[in-house]
Amino acid sequence: MCVKLDIRSKIILLLVANVLMFKKMSVYEHLFVATFFTFFIVLLFEYKSAIRIYSFYLLFTIYEIYFAKYVTLAVVDNFLLLSSLMFKTIYFPICSGIILVGSSKVSELITFLRSIKIPRSIIIVLAVIFRFFPAMATDYKLIKNSLKLKGIGVSNFYYFRHPIKFIEYVFVPYVIISTNIANDLSISCLCRGIDNNQNSTSIIKLSFRYQDYLFLGILSILVVYVGVRF
Repeated sequence: MCVKLDIRSKIILLLVANVLMFKKMSVYEHLFVATFFTFFIVLLFEYKSAIRIYSFYLLFTIYEIYFAKYVTLAVVDNFLLLSSLMFKTIYFPICSGIILVGSSKVSELITFLRSIKIPRSIIIVLAVIFRFFPAMATDYKLIKNSLKLKGIGVSNFYYFRHPIKFIEYVFVPYVIISTNIANDLSISCLCRGIDNNQNSTSIIKLSFRYQDYLFLGILSILVVYVGVRF
């Protein structure tokens, strides 16, 4: 399931997520809101990403509700509780960021930024960043797949058991590739005339459709309910 929304609706979702991040909630209240944001990923992007991130969220939540009461090692307990707090604090922005980056085009972002009169220098930086993370995720998969063809990293938890090999085979090539990707994306943006000082035109037309109004209505109800109930 993938519903197409205007990029402004996704940006509004990101802004709401950052506001809710500072809202004080109990464990169950946070779980309720987190389930909604996970559903938004399924609705607007893909269910695989939603399952992966929600699985981590549930593990931390289950630990916080049940197992934290029986852990006797203070170091382990403090570490897991701190990790749970950090992950759950940024969970809403992470979900919104996945939706925004994964289901939007750079051209839509540039059109929106130009419409609100953002300086061109800032647009170039944001456009490169917007394309950087999806490109990095793709190249990371290519590195892992190429290593598996050579028989490296085939078994589960291979890199957990061999952290030095992870640095040698994955991390170092990843850093080198990330530098090349940043340069290529910057050159690509400049070649497309993004820094042109003249008034530019665009084939992308931003407009709210019925699904945008429906989504914003559901989001408004959630915000009002969180504000009143929690």
